[in-house]
Amino acid sequence: MKKYILILILLISCVRNQPKNISNNEDIHIAKIDSTEIEGKILSPTPSKKQSTPKNIDTLGVPLKYVVTIPLEANKKKIDIRLLLSRSEDLLRGKHYTIPEIEEGTSFLPKSAYECIEGTVEFQHSQVINYNSYYYTYNYYKNSGFIENDYIGYDKVDFRNGNLNFITVMDIDEDGYEDLLILDLASSMRDNDMYQFYRWSEKESKFIFVPDFFDKAAFYGWDKTGKYLITGVSDTKERKLYKNKIVKGKLKTVDQCTEYAVSDKFCW
Repeated sequence: MKKYILILILLISCVRNQPKNISNNEDIHIAKIDSTEIEGKILSPTPSKKQSTPKNIDTLGVPLKYVVTIPLEANKKKIDIRLLLSRSEDLLRGKHYTIPEIEEGTSFLPKSAYECIEGTVEFQHSQVINYNSYYYTYNYYKNSGFIENDYIGYDKVDFRNGNLNFITVMDIDEDGYEDLLILDLASSMRDNDMYQFYRWSEKESKFIFVPDFFDKAAFYGWDKTGKYLITGVSDTKERKLYKNKIVKGKLKTVDQCTEYAVSDKFCW
């Protein structure tokens, strides 16, 4: 009798120690850890017991597209240029970059003006939308109320004393109405910033594109008196400069000079 009891105990013990087989009908719940791409870095779980919450990992509130308004005021008229920014699908240097697109929304500006602004924004890497990642750009504009004021300038920039904005609002042709200078980076070269000129038409109540206003030369700004426009063409050896005044709505050269790379003498 004792012998049978001992055999029964051994059998029960063996059954308890055998691995459990999961039937095909049994539900299996597997915890899945999703990696989130932020600034090109993959966040992984922290092994420590007290896991600190990483900063800026919540991208649920960052839309794939949003609109930034460029407020422009000229000739007592307000124009809102709408800049649509979207996130790239691909990574550039480990980051999502920003794709800019101008939304045409006013009859005051011709289509060529929107195309010029869009191309300039896309090529200008010193600006926040291209210099930083998409997430940084979104937070930057969110903090500024989705308004971009740095593209517009209303003051004359002296030659050698600063950079012109993307868009300069000023009466260039001295007809009593404000005109537009729009930086055209697609047509620019090194040290030769090309600009498109848009004259205000009182009759049509809109801006009219004036091709070849600068005669295929770069525009560098105004001279120290603010009365003359400085244009020219530069290469690695020399810079040919022209001092111009406005005569009947067109540029007329009144003086010219050449600066050389091997010399420290400057014109005007």
